[in-house]
Amino acid sequence: MKMKTFGQGKGKRIPSWVIGGVAVLVLGLAVWGYFALWVPRMQTASAATTTTGTQTAQVRRGNLVVSASGTGTLTAGKTAELAFPVSGTVGAVYVSVGQQVEEGQVLAELADRTSLEAAMKSAEVTLLLAQQELETLKASGEENLANARLAVSTAEKALQTAQASLKQSGQSRCSEETTTAYYDSYLKAKERYEDLKSSGADYLTRVLPAKQSMDQAYANYRYCSGYYDYEITASQAEYVIAKADLEKAQATLATLEANNGIDPTTLAQAESKVLNAQVAYEQAKKNYEGAILRAPFAGTVLSVAGEAGDAVGTGTFITLIDLLHPLVEFAVDETDMDKVAVGYPAEVVFDALPDLTFPGTVQQVSPSLVSEGGYKVLKGVVALDLSQMNLNQPLLAGLNAAVDIIAARAENAILIPVEALRDLGDGTYGVFVVGTDGKPRLRVVTVGIKDATYAQILEGLSVGEVVTTGTVETK
Repeated sequence: MKMKTFGQGKGKRIPSWVIGGVAVLVLGLAVWGYFALWVPRMQTASAATTTTGTQTAQVRRGNLVVSASGTGTLTAGKTAELAFPVSGTVGAVYVSVGQQVEEGQVLAELADRTSLEAAMKSAEVTLLLAQQELETLKASGEENLANARLAVSTAEKALQTAQASLKQSGQSRCSEETTTAYYDSYLKAKERYEDLKSSGADYLTRVLPAKQSMDQAYANYRYCSGYYDYEITASQAEYVIAKADLEKAQATLATLEANNGIDPTTLAQAESKVLNAQVAYEQAKKNYEGAILRAPFAGTVLSVAGEAGDAVGTGTFITLIDLLHPLVEFAVDETDMDKVAVGYPAEVVFDALPDLTFPGTVQQVSPSLVSEGGYKVLKGVVALDLSQMNLNQPLLAGLNAAVDIIAARAENAILIPVEALRDLGDGTYGVFVVGTDGKPRLRVVTVGIKDATYAQILEGLSVGEVVTTGTVETK
């Protein structure tokens, strides 16, 4: 979409820099006219307008408070939801709803705690044994190193034996002389057997015994001339095993020497065993001690979920709240968010106690706004200080209140209406002070805090002086 300009289509367009220059010139003339002509005229004519058309106010002393107002609700300073750690039967309940209790006071207990005590003692014994095993392991470093060195020496000897007993294919079992003798015996036995066999001699009485002699001679020769395959395989396997045993023993020794004689894996397992036993013992102890519910702080019993003889689980059984250090959850409009911060003092007045003002301090401020009733509000928490409040009974949770957050406070301060201030720019303010001659004159002042009605003057004015606050139309 194109914007229409004056004179479009009727002549040459005026350059934008010319228009800008004219605008700057007009603005400069306006500023000069105000300070050169209008301000002096106001000062010279002020005496007349003071009596006829100027509103004035007298500078006075007073108190000024800049605050953010909102609403709030009383909540407990602390809340504890107490439960038994295990299921069981309620043995006794010693409190009732609304009762005041002290820190550490017994509130209720389970009926049977014997089994829980036994489980705790058993877990304690297991823990002690695990700790003892760990300590024994840590103290066995020198002994472990000695055994490891002995194992290496034994493995070296075993490897030497296996290597000496290693058998190869083609290797003779006996000496060459013995082997030759056995071979000659075999040849003679064979010759005798063949002669008897070819002569037709009686088989059972002469040929068969000759054959058996020949077979035995051959067996002797074969045994002495070399090793059987299974013997070679077995000897090689024994050598491999002995070598692996030595390497393992050497690795174990190296590990122990690097860890003060303690195997790190064994140590880790022992430490893990102790840790698991510790966790089991602590849980068993928690179960035993938790069978008696005690107040973690002084407070008021809000609810009790059963009575003696009832079966109970691990859900909340007693709820305890602290109303001796109450909190007020408040909300203020978003327009006052600049007046709320953690640490600011607060004043709280409850609807039910309109004659009492409770002091407090902002403890928490929400980091974001929320919508309530169509408005954006900022929420926070005020911690009340009841040390100077003489209350006959604790405050009740849920009380509604009016809350003032004090952003700034000035006591016995010099005050003027905010209408008297003139903003001179750059954070500088001035006021028109009416002199004894009735003429207003501009004076620069230093401003402190201010609200929608009054401003604190730190420097530039004295109590009793008169300042202008504006003009009224006169006929």
